[in-house]
Amino acid sequence: MRRFIVAANWKMHFVLEEALNVARDMAKDIKASVEVIVFPPAVFIHPVFEIFKQTHLKLGAQNIYFEQKGAFTGEISAAMVKSLGCEYVIVGHSERRHIFSESDIEVHKKVKAAIENDLKVVVCVGETLKEREQNKAFDVVERQIVSALDGIDLEKVVVAYEPVWAIGTGVAADVKTITQMHNFIRELVENVPILYGGSVKDSNAFELGNIDNVDGFLVGSASLKSDSFSNIIAAFEKAKGVGSA
Repeated sequence: MRRFIVAANWKMHFVLEEALNVARDMAKDIKASVEVIVFPPAVFIHPVFEIFKQTHLKLGAQNIYFEQKGAFTGEISAAMVKSLGCEYVIVGHSERRHIFSESDIEVHKKVKAAIENDLKVVVCVGETLKEREQNKAFDVVERQIVSALDGIDLEKVVVAYEPVWAIGTGVAADVKTITQMHNFIRELVENVPILYGGSVKDSNAFELGNIDNVDGFLVGSASLKSDSFSNIIAAFEKAKGVGSA
C-alpha cells in the first residue's frame, strides 16, 4: 500500500513564541488522512513535541551530524533528536549540500546514523539549473540516491525530489519535468515514497498531487502558516482521492 506524506520544513524561521503559535494552530486545524510531518528548527523541537504529542502530527529534525557523540561543538546527533520525540530527519537538503558543502559521503553517513538510531529519513535529491541545462539532471539524481542509500534499509526511507532551481523561487517545476523525474526515481527505489519539493503552494498542490508518482510534498515557505499548509494537505488528499477533502 502506498504511503502518502505531506511534510513542513520550517527551515530557519520564527522565534519561540511564533513557532509555538503555528504549532498550536496546526494541532488544532489539521485533521489529515495522510501522514503529516513537521520539521521545526532544532531549538524548537521539544516544545513543539509537547504540543503535538496528543495529535496525529509527527515530528522531525532538519539535520543531524553522523557521529554519535563527542567534541563536535554546535552539532546535534541522531540519538539527541530521537530522545526529543522525533520520528524523522531530513538529510541531504540542497541548502545543506550547496551552502554548507555537504558531500555525498557525508549524506550517506548521516542516513546511516539516522537508521541506526531508529529514525526514518527523508533523503533530498535534486539538480541545479546548470546541471539541468547541461542535461545532467538524471545523472545527478541517480548518483545522489545510489550514494545515500548504499546498504540502507529502504523501509525507513523517503526520497524528496527538490530541483534546486525551484526551491524558494516561487516557480515549481512543470508537470512534465516532475513526472519524468519521479518516474525515473521510482525505477531506482520502487517501494519508497517519493515527495516533491520546490515552491509547493495551495494554488498548485492539486495539480502536482495528480501526478502519479508524487506521493506527497516537502513544503517550505507555504508551511509557515497553518492555513496555507492545511490547504495544501486538503488539495493533495483531493488529488489522491483519500480522506474527506
